[in-house]
Amino acid sequence: MEIKDRTKNILAISAFVVILATLVFVIIQNRSQANTISSLQEELNYFAAENASSSRNFRTEREIASSTIAELAERLSMTAEELEDVERDLRHEEDKNEDFEDQIKAISGTVGILDKLSKTDEELLQKYSRTYFLNENFVPMKLSKIETKYILPGRQEQYFHGDAIDFLNDMLDDAENDGMDLKVLSAYRSFDEQQSLKGQYTQVYGSGANAFSADQGYSEHQLGTTVDISDQVTGGAYTSFAQTEEYKWLLENAHKYGFILSYPEDNGFYVFEPWHWRFVGIDLASDLRRENADFYTWDQRTIDEYLVKIFD
Repeated sequence: MEIKDRTKNILAISAFVVILATLVFVIIQNRSQANTISSLQEELNYFAAENASSSRNFRTEREIASSTIAELAERLSMTAEELEDVERDLRHEEDKNEDFEDQIKAISGTVGILDKLSKTDEELLQKYSRTYFLNENFVPMKLSKIETKYILPGRQEQYFHGDAIDFLNDMLDDAENDGMDLKVLSAYRSFDEQQSLKGQYTQVYGSGANAFSADQGYSEHQLGTTVDISDQVTGGAYTSFAQTEEYKWLLENAHKYGFILSYPEDNGFYVFEPWHWRFVGIDLASDLRRENADFYTWDQRTIDEYLVKIFD
């Protein structure tokens, strides 16, 4: 009986211990959870405070940024206006510079033209056949000797204007390359030489010499830019030259080298002279051909405009 009672007491004590332990465990768990909750609450409160602080800082920074942006926008607006003013002033200055450059170019061009004209005989494009007069003192600024190979055999030395002789040489060389046989009979003649020649013609032909020979001072030969040309076959038979292939070649090609036929058929100055060719520059010779016009039918003022380009 005692044993049973002890056993019951032991079981009762054990149950009590278990219950007590359980209560202790539950209490400990509850305290731990409470601590955890308290800790979490503290952290939550901390983060909330931080977030509020950050929000305040963010609002402050946003306000500062907005203020800065507004200030920059205002400054940018002012800068844009100032830039427009600067650009307008710059364009104005550029326009002034362009006008100035144009003036400088115009002045330079004028100076260049005047310089070229100062180095060019002003008489070279004048109408000297019974119109203008070359005095006995006129001599071209430059005279160059024509190579012997270009001169008709038996003729004396001939001279041509130094700035135009290359055009003459090119024409004669190209004619030869095309199978033509062109030779110079006569080129530059001074005032005295023309006077002597006219005297000889007058003795032979009397007043009839006026139909084909100019008086001294009225001859294109004194300019140094005129040549009498023929082929070796006809030679001195000047009028027969019009029947040759060489003459036809000159009619088709002489303008390319700046030469014109001074006295074509039915001109108002002299008889038809197929041998008499005058250098007037490529531009003028080409324009005369294009217009199917003769040198002596054009207005002198129009012709004078070509003087600056005569050797171009």
